[in-house]
Amino acid sequence: MKKNAKSRIIFLIDLSIIIFSFCAYYIYHNGWGHISYKTSATLAYIIFVWFMISLNSNLYKVNANTKIISNLASLFSYFSILTAGVIFFVVIFGNFKSNANFILYPLLFTVVVTSIYRFFYLVIIKHFTENGYYKKHALIVGGDRIAERVIKKIMSSPHLGYKLYGVLADYYHESLPKGIYLGKLERFHEIARSKLIDEVIIALPLRKEKELIDVVNKCEFEGIRFRIVPDFYRMVKNRMIVEELDDIPMVALHTEPLNLFGNRFQKRLFDIVLSSIALIILSPVFLVLAIIIKYTDKGPVFFSQMRIGANNKEFKLYKFRSMYMQSKIESDTIWTSSDDSRVTKIGKFMRKTNLDELPQFWNVLKGEMSLVGPRPEREYFVEQFKEKIPDYKIRHLVKSGMTGWAQINGFRGDTSISERVKYDLQYIQYWSILFDIKILFLTCFNKRTYANAY
Repeated sequence: MKKNAKSRIIFLIDLSIIIFSFCAYYIYHNGWGHISYKTSATLAYIIFVWFMISLNSNLYKVNANTKIISNLASLFSYFSILTAGVIFFVVIFGNFKSNANFILYPLLFTVVVTSIYRFFYLVIIKHFTENGYYKKHALIVGGDRIAERVIKKIMSSPHLGYKLYGVLADYYHESLPKGIYLGKLERFHEIARSKLIDEVIIALPLRKEKELIDVVNKCEFEGIRFRIVPDFYRMVKNRMIVEELDDIPMVALHTEPLNLFGNRFQKRLFDIVLSSIALIILSPVFLVLAIIIKYTDKGPVFFSQMRIGANNKEFKLYKFRSMYMQSKIESDTIWTSSDDSRVTKIGKFMRKTNLDELPQFWNVLKGEMSLVGPRPEREYFVEQFKEKIPDYKIRHLVKSGMTGWAQINGFRGDTSISERVKYDLQYIQYWSILFDIKILFLTCFNKRTYANAY
């Protein structure tokens, strides 16, 4: 959740609707009498879960650029997560059957009310922005390709909230739209003092460092807000992050939420809890599969192989053996394909149902892998892919996963590696605990996840 006044207000409105819905329903059916401990605990849990959803999502990043349908779809999906979490809580600590109405009706009312007010709120701010209200009059400084891109974007996107006042540049270029060229930089003070501009967008190339610094100083002298468009925007493939090395600003070209300690801690705690539970609950399945593997084919139950993980470090990955015994060279250098003759009969079933991957819960518990992340690959193929596919090695900025965003979208087995990398990079860029939960859910209940399992 973005830490600004607008997002906080929307969050508080949503939270107020949730609390009102539950309290009103409870009072209507039970009167103003004493509220039970379990009811209070359930409401406190609901507030906590919604707060965590708010922290780990872009649900409250709402402005004139927000797509109404996408925002409402996100709202519905997060309320679905909240509902599932509340049902799980009540099943564990209470009786869901007797409390079903207390949970489902208030949540349904909340979804309807929040969707309605969110819809009208977005419609209103889009209307006001596109019709000139609250628009910032922007002065562009610079006439090169960077400035051209900014000008085109402002003129073609009224919903962004900017209105182009004009352009100051050392020379007039034919690519500039008619009527917006205001002259050379010498006119800056004159225009700034006219009080007709709200913001200055500096779009000068880095080679004009002196002019750039001069314009910045002039903006600060006149007390005008300004933004600088970086000359290296062509290298930026997603959102930039500005960090500080003491008092030295640094720009990171790749968004990487898991570079933050708090996010890594959340993910690691999530991995430890779920992998521990999985190993305990699935222990009978481990035993049955071990017996079947031993009975149907001579050889070890488990298969281990070195894979490349986070920060390009090797680790030993564990699986239930699903292939006939083969040499290390074969297993490390031959790509698995459909109807692969090396796969055993029970192996086909295990690979199709992902049962062969279950021992990797141990890798997760040890901290070598995560439940969700880019799938780890053998060094032989890593060396090939990094030469052919741009940004392939960026996958190794985070821990490898038992499942991933690429896998639930059908990119596993003998499918496009470049498409797989694209989805892996999206995961790294947009990571959140809720994203992990979504991927784990779809791993179990999405047909595409099993489309190319062989």
